[in-house]
Amino acid sequence: MSIKFFACGDLVNYTSNKNFIDNNLKNIIKKCEISMCNFEAPIETRNMQPIKKAGTHIYQSKYSIEYISNSGFNFVSLANNHIYDYGQNALDDTIKELIKYNINFIGGGLNFKQAYQPKIVIINNLKIGILAACENEFGCLYEKEEYRGGYAWLFNDKIEDTVRKIKAEVDFVVFAAHAGVECIKIPIKEIRNRYKRLCDAGVDVIVGHHPHVPQSYEKYKKSLIFYSLGNFYFDTASFKDKSDDSYSIVLEFEKGKEIKFDIIYHKMKDGKTCVVSKKNVNFDIDYLNSLLENDYEKLNNKISLELFYKYYYNYYKIALGVLPENSTFLQKIKHIVEKLFLKKRNSNKMNLMLLHNIRIDSHRFIVQRALSLISEEKYKEINEKSDFF
Repeated sequence: MSIKFFACGDLVNYTSNKNFIDNNLKNIIKKCEISMCNFEAPIETRNMQPIKKAGTHIYQSKYSIEYISNSGFNFVSLANNHIYDYGQNALDDTIKELIKYNINFIGGGLNFKQAYQPKIVIINNLKIGILAACENEFGCLYEKEEYRGGYAWLFNDKIEDTVRKIKAEVDFVVFAAHAGVECIKIPIKEIRNRYKRLCDAGVDVIVGHHPHVPQSYEKYKKSLIFYSLGNFYFDTASFKDKSDDSYSIVLEFEKGKEIKFDIIYHKMKDGKTCVVSKKNVNFDIDYLNSLLENDYEKLNNKISLELFYKYYYNYYKIALGVLPENSTFLQKIKHIVEKLFLKKRNSNKMNLMLLHNIRIDSHRFIVQRALSLISEEKYKEINEKSDFF
């Protein structure tokens, strides 16, 4: 007998939208024995205190877990860059609520051991091992810490050790990965290589998210890699008016047989994530898949250079206290005021921003690649074909 596994991308229900999924999609989710989403942020709790970090802090409605349970989800990944935005108490309350609604969680926890603990599900005499991890952002347990929780790090050696261990105990291994550069069409080379290494260790399917947009999928040896499913439902201020055209997958597992899958296309309509046909989304999955083959290396280098000059170069300038040349008059005034009168706050802000850009794996990979290309003057070849320069 086979079992079906529904997997989707990032989910944040900030506005407490009870009916955030249309009925057609709910029916698909409920028909699957396992249905998993990336639960992108903790639920709202009393006396919430944001942790020190660069970037935005996100939380969800206190009813969001009840709503995903009613929609058919019975599994969540907590391995993401926002799950620890409000620290230990918010994560604790989130986990308690998940347990209350009988929803399994992976990739995050109240201590190091719990964050890295995989789950083995047995259905119809079929064993599936499920685990999750994220890049090294704020809240990551990149090394063993006794005093707090957080989420598992994608590049920790323990990940591969765990994959090899449970591979010997189960029929299939599914890995939820939260990583990559946001809003680009391809997975960067270093992330792609990492996913392939995990497949070599024993992962059968990698379900990727974090870039907020759909990316390609590919078959690697006997494994399947979905690099980014995009947003499933994300209603924070910066996303609430977007259509979030993306996709989810329904995997079918049967002992001794090749994994089958169906793609479920969806987009936001009237405040709901709705099933649509392939022709009604604003991306072409076949085209995205082709980007992994046709001049992928050059495209990866080109994107690295473009991102470096467009974003990262200024990030590092600001983090080191240098005002970018293209700053507005108001930004210049603010910079002078902070430097003269708010030295301590400004120093803390710069330190966090510098840490943000160094510790996060994808950010570091992009900058390292771009600077290597520039120093070796390999960018000249790319320059000729680039729309950015």
